[in-house]
Amino acid sequence: MRATIVTMLLIYLSFLMIYSVGCAESNTSPLPTESNLTAGMAKKTIVKGQTTQAEVTEIFGPPDLVTHKDNIQVWTYDKIRYDVESSDGYLTVLLAGVGGRKTQSSSTSTMLIIYFDSNDKVIDYRMSVTRF
Repeated sequence: MRATIVTMLLIYLSFLMIYSVGCAESNTSPLPTESNLTAGMAKKTIVKGQTTQAEVTEIFGPPDLVTHKDNIQVWTYDKIRYDVESSDGYLTVLLAGVGGRKTQSSSTSTMLIIYFDSNDKVIDYRMSVTRF
């Protein structure tokens, strides 16, 4: 009789463990469309004195901000990406404990500033990437 109870308890705990592992899920927020606004892409494609505004627009799209100073046109690209990851539930078999929700978040800010001369060619550029 006692062996039957222990066997049934082990079967029950096995099913509970399989069920809880199957119910645990990991959710990641939908990924935004990939952007060419990366330090590698800027370094690879922007050549001072050669790259034109048309080429920059083709690679990075329209700028977020356009300003003028003297005969220099300044284009600014500013993108912020937020990542949120959450997971539900966990099980410890030895203590038969069940856990709750875990959430992690981070963000990345990328800023590219490009300076153009009166012929619409790149004079200089600066890039900043901050993760927090």
